[in-house]
Amino acid sequence: MFTIIIATHNRPELLQRTLLSLAAQTYQNFTTIIISDSASYVAPYHGLKALPENYLYLLRNSSPGPALSRNLGIKLVETDYAIFLDDDDTLEANHLELLASSIEKYKNNSKTIYYCDFKIIEEDRTSSPPKRLKETPINISNIQRESVFVKNIIPNSCLLYPKKVLQSNQFDPTLILFEDWDYLLSCLKQTRLHYLPINSVCIHKSYVAGKDNIRRGNVNDEHLISTTLEIFKRHHTPNEMVRRERIEHFKNIGIQLQPEHY
Repeated sequence: MFTIIIATHNRPELLQRTLLSLAAQTYQNFTTIIISDSASYVAPYHGLKALPENYLYLLRNSSPGPALSRNLGIKLVETDYAIFLDDDDTLEANHLELLASSIEKYKNNSKTIYYCDFKIIEEDRTSSPPKRLKETPINISNIQRESVFVKNIIPNSCLLYPKKVLQSNQFDPTLILFEDWDYLLSCLKQTRLHYLPINSVCIHKSYVAGKDNIRRGNVNDEHLISTTLEIFKRHHTPNEMVRRERIEHFKNIGIQLQPEHY
């Protein structure tokens, strides 16, 4: 029923943890596609060995970046649904089983993107294995389709895409940040968003100083505003309420939006 697409870049230890969380799933009707763009190829052999046989591990030798890797994964999806799981995130053992049972009543709806709650796991990655510091459950049940046109508020690993919607769009490799947000907004132009009351996705974050803690999003803070404005320009507001919310959101940080951004 599911394909799990994982774009990875030279993080075999973290990736192995992700793969082991998949191997532990109580629901095993899934395929895993792992795409590495790292020249220093190191496969997480223990994690791969633990997975069911139905997986692909691909080494991509073109320009680095998660967008191109995910686009390659999209082309290979044959199942009804797919998840983009980040290579440092994990799923609790019952996650796929909960997803499968929750969407069973919507099985004839091929144009709905599902999303669920998550936990933030703060950790120190300067030690091996990473040291868990804090766990915080996050409820996002109040998010509506229109909310996503204002803020990037649903983690990629919490989204479940139907194949028909998934394969009609692509990630933009030219974006420095938020290519997952841009992709979701492109998909939402042709579908709806539906919340599932599930909280079994673990989003691992590292804030402790040290080179092993560096994340792509943490080193591009100077591009946050410019990239958000570019996203706004690409995806115009669906209604007047969202337009006002965009304007108010940026007004709070001292920026007046131009008409092209809403």
